[in-house]
Amino acid sequence: MTQAEITIREATKDESAIILHHRRSMFRDMNEGTVEELDRMVEVARPWLARALADGSYRHWLAVAASGQVAAGGGVFYCPWPANPHDPCTERAVILNVYTEAEFRHRGIARQIMLVILDAIKARGLRAVNLHASSEGRPLYEKLGFEPTNEMRLKFKTS
Repeated sequence: MTQAEITIREATKDESAIILHHRRSMFRDMNEGTVEELDRMVEVARPWLARALADGSYRHWLAVAASGQVAAGGGVFYCPWPANPHDPCTERAVILNVYTEAEFRHRGIARQIMLVILDAIKARGLRAVNLHASSEGRPLYEKLGFEPTNEMRLKFKTS
């Protein structure tokens, strides 16, 4: 399959099931979470995703093969954020849910999706974007110019 046989299009608000399938599969492939935790994540994310797709705070693109099968996807979440000395924007973009089905990997499809997402972010007037990279995705992101940051995380224990 060539890149020409793939069409990139924006997902509709009715396609949350495929987006959630990709999100779940992404975490599964990274060995993050049990089956139960992944199921819970999908159920909790479902109403958020429906709202975010409807109000435009989350946009998602799908790579569709000539057969109609969804090969991959990826999206961007826009959220309010205070300006800083290097970025006067009051909105932040975070790329989420970049995932390629196993049989379509290593064909440049994720790169195609990333370029569409990056163009959309630039068209919105934003000057930067963040993402969390899996070890498999990191080489692509580095080739696109992403650099590690000083972000840290603290996880609270749940009872």
